[in-house]
Amino acid sequence: MRKKAHAEKAPNHERWLLTYADLITLLLVFFVVMYAMSNADLTKFARLAGSVRDAFNVGVLQSSGGAAPEAMTGGGSSSGGSSIDLINSLLSGLKADVASLVKQNKSSPDAGYVGVYMDREGVTVTIAGGLLFDSGKSTIKREAMPLLLAVADRIRTLPNEVKVEGHTDSIPIQTALYGSNWELSAARSVAVVRFLQENGIDPARLSAVGYGEYRPVADNAQREGRANNRRVNITIQFKAPSQSDQPAQPEGAPNNVGDTP
Repeated sequence: MRKKAHAEKAPNHERWLLTYADLITLLLVFFVVMYAMSNADLTKFARLAGSVRDAFNVGVLQSSGGAAPEAMTGGGSSSGGSSIDLINSLLSGLKADVASLVKQNKSSPDAGYVGVYMDREGVTVTIAGGLLFDSGKSTIKREAMPLLLAVADRIRTLPNEVKVEGHTDSIPIQTALYGSNWELSAARSVAVVRFLQENGIDPARLSAVGYGEYRPVADNAQREGRANNRRVNITIQFKAPSQSDQPAQPEGAPNNVGDTP
């Protein structure tokens, strides 16, 4: 007599729990990895932010290429304060002068624009050309001299190089003195450099550049944009001049132009 066939097992309706548990485990691993990656990014960002703060510290402005300031080596905060302090100092010193200059200059409501900003090159004071010069001229207005003097007073004791840039709008100019906007912008930057030199800034620290209309910051099609483009930038560069920055003279080169080989 044949044995009775075993009864078939009832189907397991809970197998989906295994798939569900696998899915939950994978999701958990995924979020753990994402969390770890986000923590790493935050750490890197924190380090980057610290480096940027240190790089823009006034201690860097006052460094002359020697040992790094304490703020950069972790030895404590720099006694010079932050670059924001420098900007605030410039702004507070210029505020009264700008207010009086804007009142005196009736030619244009845009003529009194002055700004201070910072980028990776240094701290820049930007002054509208209408505040410093009459149209088509490169002679500094008498009423603008207190403003430039205030800038000179604040950068005189720093060892950093100072670059002066002249900019114009795109409206062509051709006068007996200046055949193009390029020449006018260069003449204006030289005029500011000469003023800074005459007021105690070491000429070895100064340089003048004329960009003409070729580096606009606004649309020349608009009157306000042209007013913003006519400007002079005075940049206190972060890196101070040092002996190592001077180009080496090739061996056997003449000492001066008048020497013969």
